Amino acid sequence: MQEKLYRRMPSASELIYFFEVCHTLNLTNAAKNLRISQPCLSRAIQNLENNVGTKLLIRNKKGVVLTPAGKKMSMQIKPLLQNWQNTKLQALASHHKVEGSVKISCYSVTAFYLHPVINELLSKYPDLDIELLHLPPDKIVQEVIDLSIDIAIVTNPIQYPDLIIKPISEVSTTLWTNNKISHLQDIHSENAVVICHPTIRQTAIILNQCKQAKIHFDRIMRVNSIEVIAHLTANGCGVGLLPSCVVESMYADQLKKVDHPNLPVFNEDLYLVYHREYINVEAVKTVIAVIQRCAGRGRI
Repeated sequence: MQEKLYRRMPSASELIYFFEVCHTLNLTNAAKNLRISQPCLSRAIQNLENNVGTKLLIRNKKGVVLTPAGKKMSMQIKPLLQNWQNTKLQALASHHKVEGSVKISCYSVTAFYLHPVINELLSKYPDLDIELLHLPPDKIVQEVIDLSIDIAIVTNPIQYPDLIIKPISEVSTTLWTNNKISHLQDIHSENAVVICHPTIRQTAIILNQCKQAKIHFDRIMRVNSIEVIAHLTANGCGVGLLPSCVVESMYADQLKKVDHPNLPVFNEDLYLVYHREYINVEAVKTVIAVIQRCAGRGRI
């Protein structure tokens, strides 16, 4: 019986998603605020309705309206989520030493910035464990909101009332070649190949800027791994579209920026995101301070 009860319990994300729908009364706006797709939101609401056993929303031309059951559900969700948050924070706050486990989430590329942070934390605090999680960009901040992770390092974070969001550094992405430029890396020849990640937004922006700057590539090689792009670039297989942090961490002595007067460069701010209440948890507070200090010294 207990196992069946647990299986019927909704997830924190489903409750948070429903709460946002209650606030906006519009699935499109709610999905936009949550940074998830509308089909994903609709599935979560359907799962919640299946768990409850009745309809919670009625769709109309203007958006949605709450059913009587949905209205009662919405009144209960906020204190339920707040109680869970308070329970977790009180448990964490009971530790006044820098110990236990702290979860940091970031894009895989952003992780290249973190080696000085991880080095300092593990060296100074032997009772501290660090979990470094690589999550899809659209899920990272939501995991902070859900209290599933403690700290996020991201670009373009969504705003949320209970989150503290601070800029800490800048990510720069541009075109790189081997120090000994191969014929596949000569942008003045007819053989130049550009190697880029197919899904990150920097790719489309920089390739468009290349056209404007009259930088021509004979072929485009799409690779869905930044690390592999760096390796191929270092071995002369083409011009790599890479963040500077990857080059500095992996191939600082082997790669250089493309020599062009109008070289496209895409810069965006990197943000530290954490829950407002975590400033009272010693371990999380210490990790945040180290990240900010390293960023201030240009080490991030």
